[in-house]
Amino acid sequence: MALVISDTAYAGTFASYFWLPATFGMDTIQKGAVYVQDGIKKSHTIGRIDFANPLQPRTATPTSSGTYTIDGRSLTPLDVMVYTEFNPRDFEQHWLAEQLSPTLLARELPVTAENYMLQMGLNRALEFIETGIWMGSTTYTAAAGSTGNGQLKFFDGFLKKMVNDSSIYQVPSPLPLSAAASSGSVYNIVDAMNALLNLAATNNKALLSRPTRYERMKFFMSINSEQIYQTFITTSLTFKGVNTTERGINKFKGYEIVPLAGMADDTILFCEGLMDTSSNLYVGMNSVSDDQLQLQRLQANSELFFLKGLMKYDVQYGFPKQIFLFTTLTASSFNA
Repeated sequence: MALVISDTAYAGTFASYFWLPATFGMDTIQKGAVYVQDGIKKSHTIGRIDFANPLQPRTATPTSSGTYTIDGRSLTPLDVMVYTEFNPRDFEQHWLAEQLSPTLLARELPVTAENYMLQMGLNRALEFIETGIWMGSTTYTAAAGSTGNGQLKFFDGFLKKMVNDSSIYQVPSPLPLSAAASSGSVYNIVDAMNALLNLAATNNKALLSRPTRYERMKFFMSINSEQIYQTFITTSLTFKGVNTTERGINKFKGYEIVPLAGMADDTILFCEGLMDTSSNLYVGMNSVSDDQLQLQRLQANSELFFLKGLMKYDVQYGFPKQIFLFTTLTASSFNA
């Protein structure tokens, strides 16, 4: 069972609420970095279409030329479950014992505890889903459901798919990010973002020629990496930097910088990440309503109760050649 009550002094008065630790939830979805495709029962395919070599010399009777290519990329969400059992009678040693039902056969969770346990259970589950969106891997060596990487072993995240995709443009010879000048041991964060912009300009100028490029193209990085950038613009830029008493500006050359709780450190992604179907980043799930947890008695003849949640997730990107990546991660990072 998974209910540990360490505060059993049962003296004095008790607040009608609990303090909850800070949690970050589904940061990627909340910040509009991806399009959410729900309603997927098994698999969902998004079609792609392109046309090559469209032009030819004018002739009175032309011959066919040019080639249409139609294919697709699929989202196949995989199962994830939240499940734990506990005995409400454990609260008999706690202040909340006064909220327990008078009779033993009808003993359920105290109302205050039930509300906060549901909330905290969901908050912690969504933290690992958020990290899994980027760092998930079904080939981690840890057992699925165990601590550490075992909590990220239910589906492959964006970064695993990207580092294994040779079609994606990656900055060569990456090093840990720093606010200091690039050297043999660190890579200045601004140099890294400039390298990503150069990759985009060289390999897919259409993305940077659009009038809406500053709204569509974004830099995605970890919370730690964003702090490195803030350090750079407040301390490294002697005359044009941001005042250290002011709020930092999360932009670089007009492009938004989006810090994400689930993103890996020493990693920057530059691509189109939006809330609508034109996004190049998709998260697929069975239903957005699957964030409702079930709490009830285990069975009629048992004192135990259970908390259960069922979810399905997958991630996918549309066009690899419209993604530009700086990362120290390698394929082996997702097999550890």
